Amino acid sequence: MSHRDEKDWDRAVAIVGHCSSLSEAQWREITESLPEPRCDAQTVRKLAEIQAVVVKEFHDAIAAEGDQPTRAKMAKKVVAARESREFDELDQNMLAVFEPNFLDRERRTPERTRKLAAKALDDLREGKGNKPFYPRSDGIGAANKCALIVSIKLDWPAVRNRQAQAMCEALWAAAGGDTKRRWRGTPNRPEPKADGFWRDHLREARQWRDTLYSRIIERALIL
Repeated sequence: MSHRDEKDWDRAVAIVGHCSSLSEAQWREITESLPEPRCDAQTVRKLAEIQAVVVKEFHDAIAAEGDQPTRAKMAKKVVAARESREFDELDQNMLAVFEPNFLDRERRTPERTRKLAAKALDDLREGKGNKPFYPRSDGIGAANKCALIVSIKLDWPAVRNRQAQAMCEALWAAAGGDTKRRWRGTPNRPEPKADGFWRDHLREARQWRDTLYSRIIERALIL
């Protein structure tokens, strides 16, 4: 579990697994353990309204994303498949690349596998290679999902809103996400980097505003 603090992760699992929702005191404890910006009292109350089932589902999304290979690693696998004209059918990511539906399997040939690998390789080389690979290009990443939950809960605040950013960081931490890599300085005097991380994800979350996915989250937040 190199990409996250194992103790924090286990704590998050325990929290979301044994309560219907986190109390304001629990959320305050989480927010006070994080560097600036801190959540104000009103934002803590908003966090306490979020059902634990939402946090648990978000926790699972972070775990699934952490288990995904990077685009660079997938590109290496696809290169090998292009050269050999075959691939590991037990690898669900590779299966999604080469046979997204059953009809593709019926038409499989070594030459078709080579062509699909060449096309997939072009797609994988677009963007940053250290980002997680998703078989579905329309899937939502965990950080964007966090920003979407907060955006819906706060009725679509401005992307530079400091309390929205603080709420994202608190929700991310409660679900076991890694909050340490975005901070610099000494352990006693951490200094926040530019607010770009959550600002960018709050902006990207707006792309999901009028989607079924957004309506599902909105319904979950009001139950």
